[in-house]
Amino acid sequence: MINRPKVNQIRHLGRGVTEKLSRMLYEHGPGNGTFLGLPFDQLVEHGPGHEWKWERAAKPSSVIKLANLGNFSALVLSVGQAQKYQHDINPSVPLVVKLDGHFYTGKANTENYPRPTMFGTIEDALEVGAAAVGLSFYLGSEQTGEDVERIGKIREEAHHSGLPLVLWSYPRGPVPDSTKKDSLLWCHYAVSAAESLGADIVKTKFPSVVEPKKREKYEEFIKEEYSGKIPEAVKYRELEPDRGKLMDYEKKMEEEQKKPNYDSLLTKEQHIERAKIVVGAGTRTFVIFSGGPKITGEAKAALEDSTEIIMEAGGEGRIIGRNLWEVPTETGLEYADAIKEVMQNEKYRR
Repeated sequence: MINRPKVNQIRHLGRGVTEKLSRMLYEHGPGNGTFLGLPFDQLVEHGPGHEWKWERAAKPSSVIKLANLGNFSALVLSVGQAQKYQHDINPSVPLVVKLDGHFYTGKANTENYPRPTMFGTIEDALEVGAAAVGLSFYLGSEQTGEDVERIGKIREEAHHSGLPLVLWSYPRGPVPDSTKKDSLLWCHYAVSAAESLGADIVKTKFPSVVEPKKREKYEEFIKEEYSGKIPEAVKYRELEPDRGKLMDYEKKMEEEQKKPNYDSLLTKEQHIERAKIVVGAGTRTFVIFSGGPKITGEAKAALEDSTEIIMEAGGEGRIIGRNLWEVPTETGLEYADAIKEVMQNEKYRR
């Protein structure tokens, strides 16, 4: 197990911030210094149309019911929902208030990844009893520089108010998109950037295999931008599946008319090695991974397996939305308990 930060060893933050981190990491959720969050920002990030498909699951009241029953490390809500539903939330549930968001308005908006829109303040978060505030950061967007300044100001204000900062650090924009935005290289950089920006908790994506159509650009980018200054960066390329194996797999999936899952080409041990690199960039930041796309098939087993990979890599845990609230409440609770059982293994204790 790689050396990970512990709340009682943090000395650069005030007691107000560390007290709330301790509450989330030790008193709620799996405990023992680990984290399982329940987020709901779907109405901001994806719009309301999915209500017709997901029915009960798309309603904030249903997600809050799951949070009240499930003993999560934190419930994450956008500021408007936190205000309107604050008295429905059990007072014991730690609340992370998301102060910004990316409002989807079409393909052009997604390709450009403009700076996330601020629609909440630190004062708003304090009024609803937040345990932390959340912000989004699109590393690689055309407004990365401006975004860094924005985050720095909010971080300073949050810490002065005794609130931890949770940063949704996602590589997005022209270069990350063309070279696989959720690749090992970019996920590693996302955590490193969050550490440098002063985030207390960083949420990032699980590092995925680079698909054939982006593999050449990915390797060229590493060679041209990194290898000259950092020869060791060739490791990013070495940790991808053999290109021939990748192409053979893609051809097989086409013949069988199946959607390829390139990550399946790696062994569990290889996934752990890659995730460990990502986690290692956060030496003084708690690192959690997203829940990923909706799981089809044996969801419980898949969630247990992917959680074990994250914990073996040294991560503090996960923040899982649709795979917990897009199912009946009883099923969501069952899945959450299974995930927590994995995290509560004695060897992951901080």
